[in-house]
Amino acid sequence: MIDRPAVAAILAAGAVVLPRTALRRAPVVCPFRRVTGLPCPACGLTRSWQAAAHLHLVASLGHHPLGAATLLGAIAIALDGTDRTPAVAERPSVRAAAIGVWVATWLWRV
Repeated sequence: MIDRPAVAAILAAGAVVLPRTALRRAPVVCPFRRVTGLPCPACGLTRSWQAAAHLHLVASLGHHPLGAATLLGAIAIALDGTDRTPAVAERPSVRAAAIGVWVATWLWRV
């Protein structure tokens, strides 16, 4: 089983230590975007997390509107240290709302 707190900690730490210039000229690696020319629901999250980790919130929002929020979520998972799903996330209405926001954000960006 995947250790979610460890993965979240590694990803959040990567956003902190990654220099701003590292992603400036990075190639597009998203297969969906390479085939269609459109962003996938997660396109821009790496750049958004990196910008948010360096407190460049406007740039973070420009790369992906949900980037800063998902980075904070990953940090919360990492700091919690347990591999349990929070009770609020198990509620179908909360899960449906989160999926709805994610899909609406993607459609707005397309």
